[in-house]
Amino acid sequence: MLGAQSLPSLDSARLISNITTLAADSMEGRRIGTPGGARARAFLLREFTRIGLAPVRDSFPSPFVAKARAAELNGVNVVGMIRGTKHADRYLVVSAHYDHLGIRNDVIYNGADDNASGTAAVLVLAQWFKAHPPQNSIIFALFDGEESGELGAKAFLENPPVPLERIVADVNLDMVSRNERGELYASGASPFPVMKPLLDSVAAIAPVKLLLGHDTGSGQSNWIQQSDQGPFYSKKIPFVYFGVEDHPDYHKPGDKVGHIEPGFYYRCVRTIAEFVRRLDLGLDRVAAIR
Repeated sequence: MLGAQSLPSLDSARLISNITTLAADSMEGRRIGTPGGARARAFLLREFTRIGLAPVRDSFPSPFVAKARAAELNGVNVVGMIRGTKHADRYLVVSAHYDHLGIRNDVIYNGADDNASGTAAVLVLAQWFKAHPPQNSIIFALFDGEESGELGAKAFLENPPVPLERIVADVNLDMVSRNERGELYASGASPFPVMKPLLDSVAAIAPVKLLLGHDTGSGQSNWIQQSDQGPFYSKKIPFVYFGVEDHPDYHKPGDKVGHIEPGFYYRCVRTIAEFVRRLDLGLDRVAAIR
């Protein structure tokens, strides 16, 4: 059996630096349409440029207007890509939402796990794939407005930067930096069984306890529509969602960088990187069901 040393080796220092920056008080909780959200976005744009991603359209920012609870919200997704070496016109999306809850009653909701963790992870994944070019083109999409109803993901799919039929799958990250049992869940194999062999193969070598589930039944235990993979599912695009079960600081002011588990976080992101690598190599099987 292969060990954890076979997984992609990521920039762990950059990962922690990214989450620390995104969950800092200066970002004011990154709520959609706020100065804090704009500051977080400026950081993401600098990182996309530093990594050397290419815009999918003319530039990385992708503004949108959406209604939520009868209010009109102005959001901005950040979208870049790496062109595939073999199937440049076939796309895999790797996504996370960068917004959080902002400031409530003068208290900053920093959202370190939710979802600075997923956003910071996407950045280091992009850096790794830039150095190890994929066979298929990968779009790295950082969505705004998830906390207001997956607004950024919905806007992305309603006005996609590439033909929708060329988007073969989505890998979404939302809360991947802490779990007292060392468990990371992968959802999506039940509605899309084509993902199960890939997930099983990664689980066999993962340095965390990778569990499949939270994608059947009804209620809160079914996560399919509870983050940005939901709009992809509604468009019948196969997905895998990586995340942890709720912890005591979920949507609370205590969701701070000091409460993440750096070792677990790094192991989770390496596990996800290996899944994306294998998905890229095996995307023909997923494309066959689109």
